[in-house]
Amino acid sequence: MGFMAWLAPALLAVVGLGAVAFYLAVRSWPSKPELSAEERAEIADAPMAPLQKRAWLGLAIAVVTATVVTWMVATHGATEYWENDDFRLRVMFVFIGGLIAWALFPNLGALKDELSGNLDERDQAILARAPTIQPAAMLIALAAWEITLAGRFHEQGAIPVVYLYLIFGSVMLVYMITQPLGILLGYWIGARYGQG
Repeated sequence: MGFMAWLAPALLAVVGLGAVAFYLAVRSWPSKPELSAEERAEIADAPMAPLQKRAWLGLAIAVVTATVVTWMVATHGATEYWENDDFRLRVMFVFIGGLIAWALFPNLGALKDELSGNLDERDQAILARAPTIQPAAMLIALAAWEITLAGRFHEQGAIPVVYLYLIFGSVMLVYMITQPLGILLGYWIGARYGQG
């Protein structure tokens, strides 16, 4: 079977995974009637919750890490990453440094607040529902890699080992980005539809 013969079904599968992920994310949040403009304005004037601030920080760290790592690998290529030890160490330094910063600053503070009981019911509900989008986003990233690599290396019949490292790194970056996005989505839904 040629490359083009399976490309359309594979792309449809990725779109289908995205649709399922979106559906599951929406279904996991409580459905309530939309708040009035006055109620939304009152919620908007409330100060930002510490968990929400940490989610913005986590998102910033994750996006900066993903952008820098992607730029480094895209400009030098997978072959350079595999063959040049100095370059690979620089990429790993940025990746691991971003992962540590993401784990320590926003997430350790949220865990500390959760263990000490400083989170209210709304924060606890948002924190419990936030990971809903992570597995679906990670599956979509894996599907995108599979389609891309299968198309790129179809004629050779084998995919170079370096891509295993890049797949793992990209899935971890998706994980880092979607966790704070889930928290921010929870606050946005709360501001629009009231608390769960």
